[in-house]
Amino acid sequence: MKRSIGLIFFVTGLLASPAFAQEEKKEEESGSLGDLLNKVKDIKVPESVTNLPSQLTDLKESYLETAKTVEELKVEVTKLREEVDALKAENKTLREKGGVTSSSKPQNLDDLLKPIDISTSDLVAAYAEDRGSADKNYGDRYLRVIGPIASMEPGVQSMHIYLRAEGSDQKVKCTLKRDAHLHVEVLAAQGRMISRNDRRTLLTVGQPVAILGTCKGTGLNVEMTNCKIEGLEEKRVEKPASNKN
Repeated sequence: MKRSIGLIFFVTGLLASPAFAQEEKKEEESGSLGDLLNKVKDIKVPESVTNLPSQLTDLKESYLETAKTVEELKVEVTKLREEVDALKAENKTLREKGGVTSSSKPQNLDDLLKPIDISTSDLVAAYAEDRGSADKNYGDRYLRVIGPIASMEPGVQSMHIYLRAEGSDQKVKCTLKRDAHLHVEVLAAQGRMISRNDRRTLLTVGQPVAILGTCKGTGLNVEMTNCKIEGLEEKRVEKPASNKN
């Protein structure tokens, strides 16, 4: 009995001692720190933050790609500027050669494509009077020459029509290329141009015509190239295949 009572007093004193209280406090603090760590582990980091490194990498790559594109565009712009400057210089040369001044230059594309109307007599006379001046006004220019047919010459890939000029033995020689839109044949001895589809007469010597083409200056005659007879188009007509059965 006395031993039991003494054991109780010993345990009570031990629990009340400062050392035991300090140890208990440590355990409480340790428990609180463990709970805190567990709570930290339970915290969910937002996905936008976890993906931040990859987003930064993508942003860097996008920036580099944009910078590369900008450099390529700068190169293209430089090339375009050079081409524009070259075209301006070429146009200036053509205007000077053609005698087009700032006050008389065409205002739109239609004016640039519009041919200069002139008769064969006036064109031949201009070259006979002053070849240099005629070249300046008509050389390499798109003309619509009007005059009577003096003669015609056949050819394999091209043909020639000579237009007569009044008061001169010199003529305007117009070269026409054969193609699917000019399916014709020249009968020089008869002074006729006929269709190769049905052999009908299209032009005859002495008939006035208007021919569009580029003036290439003078030699024995005033030369016109890349010509087309205004109002005349004779397309090739394919014959249907015959059925032997």
